[in-house]
Amino acid sequence: MIKFYTLFFFIISLINGCSSVETETTRDKLSSEQSSEVSPEPKVISIASAENISTVAVKKSPPPSRQAVLTLLEQSKSAMERNDYSESQNLLTRALRIEPGNAWLWHNMAVLKFYQEDYQQAIQYALKSNNLEKQDPQLKNSNAQIINQSYLELDQIEKIQEH
Repeated sequence: MIKFYTLFFFIISLINGCSSVETETTRDKLSSEQSSEVSPEPKVISIASAENISTVAVKKSPPPSRQAVLTLLEQSKSAMERNDYSESQNLLTRALRIEPGNAWLWHNMAVLKFYQEDYQQAIQYALKSNNLEKQDPQLKNSNAQIINQSYLELDQIEKIQEH
């Protein structure tokens, strides 16, 4: 009879959407606990719905402002090629307001500062770029070149090292 009751309760719990089967002994324990004190709330484990998954996918996809950053970067490079460093700096600053965590934008700012002969600032921006992106060897090598060349220009040869 107990097996039948357990099977019957299991089927009912599936119909009602419950995720666990409550046996007769468990129910007896709960009723005795409820009479003596308030029972704790049951733990609920939520399952990711399609809506949650699409939200996660949206968070990991590039922001819609990505195209604006790329356009500003291209315009900045063009301005730098024309030796219009002021315009290039303005464009990079705008791009950095949109994506302040973009290591390549900070690298480009370091290059710009190097061309402007602001070597201390070039070093700082290259170091910031390295701190933001620790996994890209190409970026780290480019930043190391900027840092070392800036120290050379500042006559601080003792500070030149592998970065």
